[in-house]
Amino acid sequence: MAVGMFFLLLGAAFLLDSAGVFRVTAALFWPLFVISVGAGLLIHRARRLQVEEDRSAQLAVAEERVRIARELHDIVAHGVSLMTIQIAAARRVAATKPETATESLEAAEQTGRQTLTELEGMLAVLRGADASIGAAAAGSGQAAAGPDYSRTPLPRIADIQSLVDSVRQAGREIRFQTLGEPHQLAASVDMIVYRVLQEALTNAVRYAGDAPIDVQLIFAPTAVTVFVDDEGPGAGAVSRHAGGPAAGHGLAGMQERLTAVGGILEAGPRKPGPGWRVYATIPAIPVS
Repeated sequence: MAVGMFFLLLGAAFLLDSAGVFRVTAALFWPLFVISVGAGLLIHRARRLQVEEDRSAQLAVAEERVRIARELHDIVAHGVSLMTIQIAAARRVAATKPETATESLEAAEQTGRQTLTELEGMLAVLRGADASIGAAAAGSGQAAAGPDYSRTPLPRIADIQSLVDSVRQAGREIRFQTLGEPHQLAASVDMIVYRVLQEALTNAVRYAGDAPIDVQLIFAPTAVTVFVDDEGPGAGAVSRHAGGPAAGHGLAGMQERLTAVGGILEAGPRKPGPGWRVYATIPAIPVS
């Protein structure tokens, strides 16, 4: 590049010389060479910075796609699992206990509405972010045109009781216990605790049959610990829990969430069995 720049400047110098603007002498070659090298280095650096910026932008987009996929998985998998159980329960008792069947169908309808509300809230956040980006790119200093999407609050530890109740409404026996005093945590920690518990319950609902589910939430000054145990059939459910084709991306999503904040995840067969245990520890990052 420097050589090409040198010959370009040299050609321009001879052109000016032929026009009688100034004389080309041997002493001019050294300054032209230095200028060429400097210009070449600057152009190379500018190109390298552009490549790095493009790569960083691509990585940011990829990370955002993974985050969105993880959120969609947690929302949809949990809602659909509960609705499947509720509808199946209604079908089993439709002929003998029509009132119970109606209650199960109403619970399935409520679960579906709640799932749709979460999805709409998430889509509203994404659309709002797109509008903000568009307004910033335009540089107008005004909000982008379009509807004003309200942002649905992210799920928090305070919402866990409702999450447990929804599993109970699906006809599953669940024993829920909290130890320690909850304290105010960063919003990211709040959401991770909720999502980890949600995914663990989803797996238990899907793979533990009708076995009871035990949930324990422990609050300590430095961490929040989650235990989810089921007494399912063990070997038949373990292959799915352990990440086989039927398990989807649930455990991987939990691991990604915990890794992002320095947490720990252990999931595997209970010893002694049968059954399955999910254990997670999330650092108690305080509100900044």
